[in-house]
Amino acid sequence: MASSSDHTFFASPERESAEEIRERTRVLEQDPLLRELLEAFPTMAVILSKTRQILMYNRAFDEAVPHSSDDLFLAMRLGECVGCEVAVKAPGGCGTGKQCRMCGAVLAMLEAQDGRRNIRECSIPVYSDDAFHALEFRVAAVPMTIAGEDVTLLSLADISEENRRKALERIFFHDVLNTASGVRSIADLLRLIKGPEREELVDDLDGLSDQLIEEIQSQRDILAAERGDLLTRQQEISVIDMLEHVLALYRFHLLGKDRELRAVNRTDGLIFQSDATILARVLGNLTKNALEASDPGDVITLVCDVPDSGGIRFSVHNPVVIPEKVQLQLFRRSFSTKGGGRGLGTYSARLLTERYLGGEIDFMSSDEQGTTFSIVLPLRGNERADLEVS
Repeated sequence: MASSSDHTFFASPERESAEEIRERTRVLEQDPLLRELLEAFPTMAVILSKTRQILMYNRAFDEAVPHSSDDLFLAMRLGECVGCEVAVKAPGGCGTGKQCRMCGAVLAMLEAQDGRRNIRECSIPVYSDDAFHALEFRVAAVPMTIAGEDVTLLSLADISEENRRKALERIFFHDVLNTASGVRSIADLLRLIKGPEREELVDDLDGLSDQLIEEIQSQRDILAAERGDLLTRQQEISVIDMLEHVLALYRFHLLGKDRELRAVNRTDGLIFQSDATILARVLGNLTKNALEASDPGDVITLVCDVPDSGGIRFSVHNPVVIPEKVQLQLFRRSFSTKGGGRGLGTYSARLLTERYLGGEIDFMSSDEQGTTFSIVLPLRGNERADLEVS
């Protein structure tokens, strides 16, 4: 048995050679009922060896996953077939990365190898056509013994649309209803109060109305971005104007209560090119996440500077450290610390930053420094994006 690496952060890195896998596959293919069993699945289905390598797969899997040759999948692992970016960077391939400890698919495989049937969900971050997106599956793993060999039968049901609908419904109803309730409360107070206080309430109402519109437009844009239909409009942007816009957006937000928002501009009045609406959406998501994660009395700081590597960098800092378990799942589509169906904040920030702004997003979190999310953008806009001519 060969090994691609003697190092792993989670599952065993050991592999069998391609020839060993093909020989095992030839033995399995001699059982016609096994092939019929695989094809009877309405979902994608594969049979895995004890090293988590693919021995057989059905037509649904063959048609769903792009490949260039008939036996390309054989001897590969699931994440390597679908292009999981964690598997590509992991020391021993799929299952051996740090983030693999939280992967539902890998956990399902390992439980099946221990003799337990199980069903889990997984979100796999992938790159295709130079664009980031996520694949989401409900994974059922069943231990089996075939021709004297212990194998795992794995079925994968695509639940991306199901999770997308649930998440958007939960976010829409939760956030929009909260904001709409605030609008209603101020409207009721306006009927009772006159004088200078009335003018303050009008300002509050304006802020909440803008926030309500922003919430609705944000959900619309995320849907368009995932479909690949979101158009970008490059324009000159003032750093000062962008920072002030984000601060104003959350000045009246319920999440900002008892917390302080600050902006620091270290670019000396820099003007750059990008899509102002999408950038504001990204910074707004990161700011909202920081407010939700922080405690009363905390300071959330938005910073803009120019990194040594070039471009322009926006950062959002809060003093709260992110637990390691949460760090491993950031940017996953359906993961959230706020309950089921809420996980679009960091995912949408990455989707919009990398796919539509041509930038990069990253984070750092430590007990000493707190948490900082940063995006780095080109100064001249995203040349890969389809531009809308106004």
